Amino acid sequence: MAFVFAFAACNKNDAPKPESGNIVGTWELRLFTTGWTMPKNYDAGNGNKYTFKADGSYTKYTQNKIEIQGKYTLTPTGEDNGTKFGKIKLTNPDYEDVYSIRTDTFTVGTSVADGPSWQYIRIK
Repeated sequence: MAFVFAFAACNKNDAPKPESGNIVGTWELRLFTTGWTMPKNYDAGNGNKYTFKADGSYTKYTQNKIEIQGKYTLTPTGEDNGTKFGKIKLTNPDYEDVYSIRTDTFTVGTSVADGPSWQYIRIK
């Protein structure tokens, strides 16, 4: 009887939300910045995104078309006020940069010293 009540009480709104700092999911580009140019905003639905899976694989899409696929590793180095940060390494091609994740925002790179950074919003 308790099972019936527990099952009946569940709905889609009760589904667990991704843990802050967890990269698994799909992220869409919303902002590109660098110290050399004006920031460039991207509208929702632009199709420039990454999907990261729990098995360590990723897919990069450009305008909703697969551009590259490979493996990724995260090396967390710290956390501050709910933001987790560290290094991300991608294969195909080999690329390593810093990252930060807070709730539904994932940033790769840093604009400190005029470097580029890409900010993504979780869409799944």
